Amino acid sequence: MIVYVETNFILELAFEQEQHQAANGILKLAEHGKIEFALPGFSISESLSKVTRQIRKREELHKSLIPALQDIGRSAPYQQFVTSLEPVLRLLQNTIRDEPDRLHSVLERLLKVGRLLELDILSFGHALIYKGELSTEDGIIYGTIISDLRRRPQDETKLFLSRDAEAFGYQRIKTELAAYGCKYIKEFKDGPGYIESELRKAE
Repeated sequence: MIVYVETNFILELAFEQEQHQAANGILKLAEHGKIEFALPGFSISESLSKVTRQIRKREELHKSLIPALQDIGRSAPYQQFVTSLEPVLRLLQNTIRDEPDRLHSVLERLLKVGRLLELDILSFGHALIYKGELSTEDGIIYGTIISDLRRRPQDETKLFLSRDAEAFGYQRIKTELAAYGCKYIKEFKDGPGYIESELRKAE
């Protein structure tokens, strides 16, 4: 069985968002050799770029807050309020320091067990089919997955997991995925149960 994921799977794990435990369980299945795992190489670059932009914004916010709060704190009526905001500044500092390392740790795990799907002329051509319906980035991600699906055995169990239902959850894409024997699931929390069910069928 092969499981395809994309950028939001990486970020779910790195930021420990609400469905990160399910995503981690799916990654562990790959680490234990129970499933094949694949993701677009473009998603690695996209996740790094997103975290870099996010850190830059937080650094700018942190730098702008410090002098503003120092100035406000000079007024006695506001000193207690300014003091109460100090944990917010520490929180910003912690995320600026920690989130790149957490992303790098997740990427190391993914790269050890996952197969990267690279952009080529065929996948880029497929991405252009959805121009106007998908963003350029989503089109590239989807094009590389479809390009790989075309090379897989028809009777193989395939799954595409993405929480970006606005991009990948509409009927035209689900129909195309199904034509290649690939199921689309929009919630990571629903992934482990489906995967385990399919693995039991294959025993």
